[in-house]
Amino acid sequence: MAPGLARISLAAVGMVLVSTLVACASGTAAPGSGATTTPVPTPTATATQASTADVLFTITANVRSKDGTTIGIQLTAHEPIAYSKAESKPLITDFVKACGAGLAGTPVTADTLSANGAILMQIDLASSVHDQPFAYPLDLFLGSPYFGQAVTGKGISPLDTANNCFGGYSWDSAGSAIVVADFESGNPGPDLGSWRYASYGFSVPFDSGTTIEACKVTLTDKATAANVSTVDGWDPSQAASGTSCVIGYAGE
Repeated sequence: MAPGLARISLAAVGMVLVSTLVACASGTAAPGSGATTTPVPTPTATATQASTADVLFTITANVRSKDGTTIGIQLTAHEPIAYSKAESKPLITDFVKACGAGLAGTPVTADTLSANGAILMQIDLASSVHDQPFAYPLDLFLGSPYFGQAVTGKGISPLDTANNCFGGYSWDSAGSAIVVADFESGNPGPDLGSWRYASYGFSVPFDSGTTIEACKVTLTDKATAANVSTVDGWDPSQAASGTSCVIGYAGE
């Protein structure tokens, strides 16, 4: 992983999850139970800033490995940063590095992000074990389908290899990753609330023969202050379907 990648490294993700989820059960849990295994990713980089002050929401759930073991997974979304803020520079650098080829022949640069009024959101993915294949690959919801997401981490692959950042991702085996999600509102901009009109979480196909259990979405005060309750799809009690654990915009 590049040294500049994101505000919280994979090591910091691990420390945060250990401290906040240590009370949860590890090992296996009965299907559909309320117990969630503890995502404790193995540190793979030096922590640069272990802070949870900017967290908007977390999504936790249990899935199964190919051998039937229960694996805890977690998504943590941080407040987005406007392209014009100094704090966004590492996110811009890493997003452009991963997604600079753009879509349909239109490259992505720091200048195009500025021109399009971009904001960039860091999302952390973690699991309770590493390198165990999931019983069925998870489809990831990491923001808006209209803009790109850069993912750095093992066990995650793009669904569209010709347009890595713009066709969605599959999470194939347990591990940790950091995502930089782009949102653009044009000018005048940026719109710091545009992240609300997107989806976040995990799903498997109905015919996959697998489930997503113990789904829980936790909104922080920062998400509440952003008035997510006024946007269709942000009711945490409706996030679980048995084959999905997804929160976010449901207006289209």
